[in-house]
Formats: sequence, structure tokens, C-alpha cells
Amino acid sequence: MKTRILSIVAITATLILASCGPAVKSSKNIVADERPDGGAFTEKTVPVVTKVAPDGEVTLRFYDDLPDVAYISAADFQSIVLPGSTMTVTHTGIGEYTLANGDAKAVVNVNDDVFVSDSFEAFTNQMTLLQPGMANVYYDGMPFVRYKSVTFTPAAATVTLDFAKYGIDIHADGKGTVYFPFATIADMYTDLYYHHAGFNGEKVVVNTSVNEVSLTEIDPGYNEPLLKSLTRSASLSEFNYKELCFAMDNFYGYPGRVQYSEALKTKGLDKTLEEDIPCGLEIKELLLSDRLADYMIGMIGLSGVYFDGHTMLELSSNAIGTKTDQYPELFSEYQRAAAAHQDVSMFLMSSLGQMMVMARDGMAIKSLRDQAYGEDATYVKKGNTAVCVFDSFNRRNQEAWDAYYAGTGPLPTVENTKDDDMVIFLDALAKAEADPEVENLIIDISANGGGSADIVLAMTSLIMDKSYISQDNPLTGQRSIVEYEVDRNFDGVFDEKDKDVRHDLNFAVLTSDMSFSCGNLFPSMLKDAGIPVMGETSGGGSCAIQAMCTADGFCFQISSFRARLNTIDGKNIDSGVVPTIPIAVEGGFQMEVSEEEAIPSKDYSKFFDIEYLSSLLSGKK
Repeated sequence: MKTRILSIVAITATLILASCGPAVKSSKNIVADERPDGGAFTEKTVPVVTKVAPDGEVTLRFYDDLPDVAYISAADFQSIVLPGSTMTVTHTGIGEYTLANGDAKAVVNVNDDVFVSDSFEAFTNQMTLLQPGMANVYYDGMPFVRYKSVTFTPAAATVTLDFAKYGIDIHADGKGTVYFPFATIADMYTDLYYHHAGFNGEKVVVNTSVNEVSLTEIDPGYNEPLLKSLTRSASLSEFNYKELCFAMDNFYGYPGRVQYSEALKTKGLDKTLEEDIPCGLEIKELLLSDRLADYMIGMIGLSGVYFDGHTMLELSSNAIGTKTDQYPELFSEYQRAAAAHQDVSMFLMSSLGQMMVMARDGMAIKSLRDQAYGEDATYVKKGNTAVCVFDSFNRRNQEAWDAYYAGTGPLPTVENTKDDDMVIFLDALAKAEADPEVENLIIDISANGGGSADIVLAMTSLIMDKSYISQDNPLTGQRSIVEYEVDRNFDGVFDEKDKDVRHDLNFAVLTSDMSFSCGNLFPSMLKDAGIPVMGETSGGGSCAIQAMCTADGFCFQISSFRARLNTIDGKNIDSGVVPTIPIAVEGGFQMEVSEEEAIPSKDYSKFFDIEYLSSLLSGKK
């Protein structure tokens, strides 16, 4: 860390004030104290790659005490991730700088290595790339949904990020420029659309346009420089660990289900590894290793610490994937490291328990439902009740919808658009309303593992005439209600006619312990509105996802602090939504996993007995 030494100017100003009273204004003397911070450095100009042309370049700094750790000026980073925007930097005290971008400000002290902002969400907002004037909230970019407003409780909150606690230095150049470690400022800006940035040692790659976790969507060759050496420098390895601890302690959403959640919140990652996790010291040693393969095994262990169904820290499958022939030495090293640290892999497996049960139940559900409804059925009807099946909220034909709203393509329908959940739901609505016999429409999400909140927002708007997300933020301590507008008649425009849309059906939703993430959000919102939830308690999942990069450039994803999902009255939904109409689920079903093997599972047969479901809705059994 830095030595705190006041300059001659500051010391002189203090002495004058002590002897002469108010005759000298201290602020001028303090502001005049600006000086270079951080010591000697070298600079390197590297390409900046985005999917939105034109690409450019940026100058990064590498300080002599951390020669492999990239630093970037705050103003340069702002201009890269939000093209056309600017940041002003004002020296306001000894080691203190005020950063301002648009309507938001933050104060950085490079002596104390502390960042403070009363408007952190606005300061790091990139969501205006999707919709002008949009707050930094959840939105996946489907054109039939748009942001309307957000209400925070309390209205404002101060966020303090103590970099010094993690041994992370912020620097200034004595000329009005403040430098952050690239990975650190990138962590601060990442959002719920997967806007994020990484430096792979050769170039900066930035997602300003694509709703994807991996930067390989922007640059297919992004991972190659990360894998060309079997070793890592000691300085980068140590900084990478510190930066990971900083990122996870501050930006992880703590949804609730993680075994070590309380220890992580109160002690932080480093102390939790050292004191609470059986193989924690081994994981820490691996994360600090100068061997790339060992580090990858360490990240598997870290995945076990945080595994919640959304957080994915494991690097090898994302970076190497099926390209084992391209990296034979690394793959061999990886196999060696995995064999030498089997307890770390077993620790991860032990953390997967609930998700493994959910996956097994999902297989049973699909098997029994295919027997009852026919394979891949999305709409079935018997008597006065119809069922619409959704195994995902993530099938989106973005291109078709964008073309329609741009006036260059037809309205997406089942005839012209494949694999789109909104199309499936609109088709089910049309069929149910055209059939004079149908009174009830049950939305079956019993095998739904989640997906896009935009689909959920549009569907809930059509069902209950409301479109909102209730959430809280563990970093700021604020609760918020985010409201959205939906083109409810899907005529391509948002107007007063949308308010006239009504669907004269009795809606219900069918859930199981496989209903996760947005498959958990959807029944929570419907239950808040008094719409029946049938089945068994849903599988939980209460955080949106954000994409991030390690200091050495690898991509990963975590449950985000920006949106921890709640009921309308503020209760966390990670434990799942309890049905208003429970359906008993017992064992006894033998699920075939191969021609020779079957495993016992729950018997979900009643879930797909439409007459039985209808009787439950009418109060008859």
C-alpha cells in the first residue's frame, strides 16, 4: 500500500492556519497539492474491440510494482463502455478527486484508496445504450417491453468501496487523471444486460451491444491469449486473487441458498476460505498458484463456495471447451491438477446437490408430460381447461421481433417464427379465447429453468395488467419497484390502445421444484396478484445475473447485487413460491435413463391430468 506523506505545500498550509487563523483559505492550498501517485510506469496502446463499429484503441498503464496488471483512466473507461459520453475529473483535496459523468458523481481518494458515491447505480449506468433515459435496471432488450420508471426506498444511498481493504491501489498522474485497475473499474460498471469488459493481455474487448455472458461473442479469439502460457506471473496471480475477493464481497447478490452465505457476508471471501470451508486453504492456494491449470481447479472450488444455480466461476469449460486438441499441454496439466485435487472437485459436487435433484425431477416431469400430452406439445385442451407449456423463458427470436417493430418484417407467429416463447403464449391465448368451451388457462412452467425477464414481464402484463419487478440491492441497501410498459396488443406501438387489452380467462400457473430463476419470478408475481399457483413449491433463484472478468481476463458470471428479487412486500423469493393449491407428489415413478437403467423419482402424473387440475380450480377434487 502507499505511504501517506503530505507534501511541503500541505504541511506549510497547516502551519499557517494554526498560527494565523482564517486569513488563509485552506482549500486552495490543499487543491494545489495535486501530485503524481503510484510511482514509475510504462504505457501500452492496445486495440479496443466491440461488436459495434468502429473499433478503436486505448492507452493502458502498467506500474512497475505490478508490471502485469493493467490500469486505465476512469475517463477513458467511461468513453469506451458508453460511447459518446464523457467524464470530468476535478481535484478537490489532498489525494481527492471528484468524477462526474452526466448526472452522477463519485469521489475517489487515491491516498486512502476509497471510492464514495451517493448515486452508484446512475454513475455506472450503461442501460441507456438500450433505451435513452433508462435507469440501471433489469431489461433484456425485447422491443415489446420498455422501461417506464423506478422507485427506490430509501430514495438515495451512499456506496463506499474500500479498495485499501483488499490491497488495491487507485492512482492519479498529477495532471487531473485518475487510474483504476482495469478489472476493478470493469467490475463496478457491469450490469444486468451483460454489458462488461475484459483485457486479455493484448486487447480490450467490450460488450456494448450483445446480451451474452462471454466476450467470445464479441471477439471469437478472445480466450486465445489467456491460454497460450501454462504459467502466470506472481504479481498478476496475487492481484487477481485480491480483485476476486473485492468483486465477490461487494458485487455478489447473496440470494440466500449458499451454505456459506452468512460467513461470506460478514467475513468476506478470504477469511471464509481460511476459516469455514474444509478445503478452503487448498482452494486459496490454487487461486494464487503460478500454474494456470492449478488456478482453473481453484476456480472450480470457488464455484463450489458460491454455487446457487446462477453463479458460474469455473473457467475451463468456457475457455478450453472442446478445443482440447488446440491446447494439449494445458489440457494435460489440467487433468494432472484435477487428479491431484480431487477433494476440490468433490466439494463442488457436494454443492450441486439441490440442483441435481431439480434436474432429475425435470427429467421425470418431461417424461410424464410427453406421455400425457405428446412430445413437445405447447398447447393442450380438455373440457373447459387448456394448458400452455413453457419449459423456458429464454427462447427468443430477437431478429424477428426487432424487424417487426422496425416495420421491416411481419408480426411473429407460429407460422413464421420458430422457438419463441412469446409467440407460443400469444398463440395459446388466441386458441383459448377462440374456443367457447375454454374457461381456464393453466401455464405449465413445471420444467422451466428460467430465461428472460422480458418474457415474464410481457406475460404478467397480459394476465394481470401489471408489469413490474420488485427487488432489493444488498450493496446499496435499497428496495426498488421497477415498472415497465408492454405493447399489450402487439401492434408495434406503445399507445393508449394497450390499456384496452383484456383476456377473459381464469389463469393459473403450475410449478415444481424445477421452476427456477424466471420460472420462480413468474409465479411469485402472479401469486402477489392473487392468481392461483398450483403444484409444489418452486425451485427458487432470486438474483439476476451479471457477467464479469477476472484481472487476468477470464469471463464468468455471478448472481448480481443489482437485482435480488422479492415479493411485492419485500420478501426474498430464493426459497421458492409456496403454491396456493398444492398437489401431492410422491415417489414410485421409475424414470428410464437408458435401456438398461431406471431410477426412482417423484410421480408427477397428477400434474398432467387436466380433468384433475380443472377440478382443483373449481374447488372440486
